[in-house]
Order: sequence, then structure tokens, then C-alpha cells
Amino acid sequence: MSRPPVLVVHVAKSALEPTYSSLLAAFAAAGLESELLDTTKPLDEQFGGRKVVVDIGGWGREEHIAAGAKAGVALWQVVGYGLDFFALEAALDSGMTIARAPGTTTAIPLAEHAMYLMLAIVKDANEARTAILAERVFNGICRELAGSTLAILGLGASGRELAKRARGFDMRIMGVDVVDIPQATLDDLGVESCVMIGHLDSVLAEADFVSLHLPLNTRTTHIINARSLKAMKPGAVLINVARGALVDEPALVAALESGHVAGAGLDVFEQEPLSATSPLVAMPNVVLTPHWAGATMGTVHRRSQFVASNARAVLDGGSPKFLVTRADL
Repeated sequence: MSRPPVLVVHVAKSALEPTYSSLLAAFAAAGLESELLDTTKPLDEQFGGRKVVVDIGGWGREEHIAAGAKAGVALWQVVGYGLDFFALEAALDSGMTIARAPGTTTAIPLAEHAMYLMLAIVKDANEARTAILAERVFNGICRELAGSTLAILGLGASGRELAKRARGFDMRIMGVDVVDIPQATLDDLGVESCVMIGHLDSVLAEADFVSLHLPLNTRTTHIINARSLKAMKPGAVLINVARGALVDEPALVAALESGHVAGAGLDVFEQEPLSATSPLVAMPNVVLTPHWAGATMGTVHRRSQFVASNARAVLDGGSPKFLVTRADL
């Protein structure tokens, strides 16, 4: 069966590799051909005749969406989960089918990174570096994770992987979500209880660590704000490997400066890259990483395999998986 080549769009400031090479290998294994969009040439002639567009990172702009819709593109596939930089409204209005990679493709590295940030905070990683440079030894008092309470906000793919790992550290685990989680699932994960998002404060009051694993939309933007930070247990630690805008950063800075929040481990920020002049950078109780929690070769491989499978399904007349709808706004 002859299939039109997949058009790969890359307009982000981020590096094309290793994602592009991984996609090419996955396409080849699926019997697909592809071409890379040339942003210096007219869009209409490059989108013409395409059925599948693969958007690395989800940076497609309105002009790309318009060209795709005009060409009759059947699937606009985002290589990634987040839609922060994607022209989502325009894409949904266009009538094209939009899909993204499922959270399972990054669940493991995100969970691992959340554990790393918690450990870095309780083991005073920032102070340890300072001590090494000052040639000091034996003068630090660290904390332990064992016996502490972890609240996981969002028991989706990465939240569940974190629960598995936290259980191994003998942590008490509580959950918060926007949907009901079956009791059997909670039991399997070792999660003591899970409440709906409307009861968030009751969990925040008990948690020593709060880790964010929610999608970003109109319902979850700034879910951690001045009010919810005040509701947190004094001395608690906030972890965010999900999306920066889940947290009101000025409110977090104020809570950290007051000491009400003891520390934070952050991989994502409201404005990226994070400014070197941000107050967060100078805080010894804050561990920062530059939005690379999910950036592993495992993620690249899993996403590539999923994207190739979705593209092949559409080109063979089937239905794609993991569609984006207005409920994701």
C-alpha cells in the first residue's frame, strides 16, 4: 500500500536530536517515509497531500495549523504530552484530529526525578556542594524520607510510578485527583487514600511532601497559590515535575522566604528558561533543574514508537489513539 510521507514539523528552539533520529528509525520499522518541514519555504506546497503531520515538542503555530487544515491533514500528532506552546485553540477549531503522546511515555523518568528532588532537599544537596567547596565535613544534619507523608496531586501515569517508588522508601502516601481512583488501584499502589481536588486542603495539611503530577488546564492553573500554600503543613516541601504554571511562583517565593514552606524541588517554571535573577535561584532550600525530568532516551524511544504506530494507523485507514479535545483546555 502506497502511503504519503509523514511531514515532520520542528519549529522549537530546542534541539532536533535525538528525537528526529529516533522517529526516523520508528518510521522505517513501521514502513513509513517522512520529510522534514523547511521553515524557509512556502508552507502550502509542503503540507499539500499530507495525511499525517508530526510536531516535535508541540510548537506548531497558527500558520502551520492553517496550512495543515487547508491540505486536509487527517492527524496532527504532537511528540510530547504538554500543549503549553501549541496553538491548541486554532487546532481544535480547524477540525483536524489532534493527538499527543500518552503520559506513560514519560511516567518513569518523571517519577524518578521527583524522588531525586525529594532526596536532594532532605539530604541538603545545595549545602553539601557549598561544604565541599569550603572543605568542610561532618557538620550537616539531614532528614529522612522514611515515615514521612507524601501527597501526590494527580494519580495518572507518573503519579502512580512515584507512588510505587515512594512505597519503597517507607513513605505514607496520599492522593488527590480530578477523577475517582478505584480502591483496588489505590491498594495496589500502596496509597492510603485519595480525595477529589475539592478536598485538597485536607491533604495538604497532613503532607510533609507535595508532588505535582497534574495536567495543566484552566482548572489546574495556579492550583498551588497563596491560599493552598498557607494550607500546607508548616515545614512541608513542594515538588513540581509537571508544569510550571501549576504554581503561582511569587506566592511560592513568599512562602519559602517566610519559612512556612521548608523547601522546593522544581524542574518546571511559569516562564522558561527560568531567569538567573529569579529569587528561587539564590535560595539554598530550593533545588532546580532545567525542565529535563522527562528527557531520557527511554522517553524518546517510547514516544517515537507511539507516534509511528498512530501515524501508521491513520495512513492505513484506522483510528489514532490519545486524542486531544476541548476538555484538555
